Amino acid sequence: MGHQNLLATANAAMVCTLLLFITSVVLAYAFDQSFSMLTLTFLHISQIILAASFKLSYVLRLVAQDKLGLALR
Repeated sequence: MGHQNLLATANAAMVCTLLLFITSVVLAYAFDQSFSMLTLTFLHISQIILAASFKLSYVLRLVAQDKLGLALR
């Protein structure tokens, strides 16, 4: 995978994980009466996993930017 492709993939992964994280937070807290305890547990666990995935995507983005000689932000 080229560095440009890695950057595009990391950016897309950051957007996807952020949207999924926001969705799981809204479902877990705003609609908590609508779900079973098992579903709520899954939503809370998914928040931890999605936060870790977002951070991993950000690190991959930094690596791609470094290899491409772009400014790290």
